[in-house]
Amino acid sequence: MENDILCGFRYVELSGCHPYTALSYTWGDETARRKITIDGNSTIDIRENLWSFLRLQSSHISESKLFWIDAICINQSDVHERNHQVNLMKQIYANASEVYVWLGAEADNSDLAMDFVAKKGTRKLRPKGLGFHPIWTVEEGRALYDLCDRVYWRRMWIIQEIVHADTITVWCGLKCFKWHMLESLYLTLKALEDTSWFAHHKYAMQVLQSSACVMVWQRAHWRHPDTPAPRLQALIEIFRSWQCADVRDKVYALVSMASPETAIVPDYSKSPLEVFVAVQEKHGEEKHQFYDMLSQLLALPT
Repeated sequence: MENDILCGFRYVELSGCHPYTALSYTWGDETARRKITIDGNSTIDIRENLWSFLRLQSSHISESKLFWIDAICINQSDVHERNHQVNLMKQIYANASEVYVWLGAEADNSDLAMDFVAKKGTRKLRPKGLGFHPIWTVEEGRALYDLCDRVYWRRMWIIQEIVHADTITVWCGLKCFKWHMLESLYLTLKALEDTSWFAHHKYAMQVLQSSACVMVWQRAHWRHPDTPAPRLQALIEIFRSWQCADVRDKVYALVSMASPETAIVPDYSKSPLEVFVAVQEKHGEEKHQFYDMLSQLLALPT
């Protein structure tokens, strides 16, 4: 059939020589599902957002490509397997030859925004009188803000996926750009932040304060060689507003970035209360405000 997506499993060692691409994306609507064919004789259900990615990729790649995708590579109903795979997340994304960030299908003038980042985001500022030439039109600014404010950027699991990745390509529809292009745009906006140009340029503040630009800064900060491994408590506080379906992931999604002495072992057989206790045992007498916040994040009764 025209809409069939054919995939196959390959079992490889993470430390081996098989290059693979790890996918960073958001699962999306639970009710919108599609089927894909695995190894020619079985099918699995995946959500619409992932299906859209696979469909677009299959339409323009000329040879087979090896992907690691959590919804396909992890048996989500097997707690033991989930525990094992979650503990490998840092290794999976760090060892990937490339990480694809999938923002979703084209919408809200995203093609214009993607082209802007890829073609204009790395341009140097050009002086104009006492200021600079505009970087974007109003239409480009609005499209860029919509792109940088997509749901993907506020998903809990993308934090470690982006931080641990060495090489990142950002995809939206059939358009893509390299991560360093988004970094360059962020640095340009920071350079203009205190100028009159910035104050009068529509959507500049919204883009700079968007979740995407926050992630640009966070990745650069946590990957810097002079940045020590943070305490898990600090990470939980910093990223408390990021979103996840399972409240335990407010903690588990950050463990791979935490200092060894404060990290806990993700275990989906534990209740949110048991996760709270595990964090408390690692941190001892923290401020009451932190434990109050953690209790709320884990949806514990007061």
